[in-house]
Amino acid sequence: MTRSLVFLMIIALTATVAFVGCGKKEEPKPVVQEAPPPPPAPSVADVVLAKGFDASWNAVDPTTVFTPKDRINVLVKTANALPGNSVVATWWYVKTNQVIKSDTIALREAGANNTQFFIERAKGWPTGEYRVDVTLNGGAPRSTAFQVH
Repeated sequence: MTRSLVFLMIIALTATVAFVGCGKKEEPKPVVQEAPPPPPAPSVADVVLAKGFDASWNAVDPTTVFTPKDRINVLVKTANALPGNSVVATWWYVKTNQVIKSDTIALREAGANNTQFFIERAKGWPTGEYRVDVTLNGGAPRSTAFQVH
């Protein structure tokens, strides 16, 4: 083999390596880490009217009909709560659209909570239609109607 042929082969080999090496390199795909889903929002899970409640915060004699001398209890179950979340119970006499009482309780525990509110009146409640509106952190009220007979 002649020197010029070897020289041409070296040039051709160098050009091929250079051409292949200059080709566009495929960039590695970035690893996409999915963000964890946001925690569920605090909510009012259940509202139960009852004549009482037990030591485990369960309703005793759940009802929506009371007598004028009854103590009227509402048990509020919240879900996904955070300490400091605010539960408000506002009691209404429907006939006059009058607020009877409004109470606020700040929750102390995270997660599920049971909260109890009540109204009572020594001389008895007027007969008629009532409701209690329960809100959590100022959200939309969850209304529950009841009657006094």
